[in-house]
Amino acid sequence: MGFFHELLKIVAALVGLPLTLAGFLGAFVGFGMVLIAIFGEEVDFGIGVVLILGGILSLTIGTILGKFARGDYD
Repeated sequence: MGFFHELLKIVAALVGLPLTLAGFLGAFVGFGMVLIAIFGEEVDFGIGVVLILGGILSLTIGTILGKFARGDYD
């Protein structure tokens, strides 16, 4: 059973890293879109908010998967 547990840790790391990076990028872009919309440019405010929330969700899931891959949840 130890082999499959270690394999699951590798898969969690391979999924968690892109989720974390996508969360950072999505939250950054969403925050920029919200700021641009506040200052009166023609940018959809709702899409910016959705990107921020999606970025936060991706960062949360990526962090949990990273902690599992590191061995904090054994």
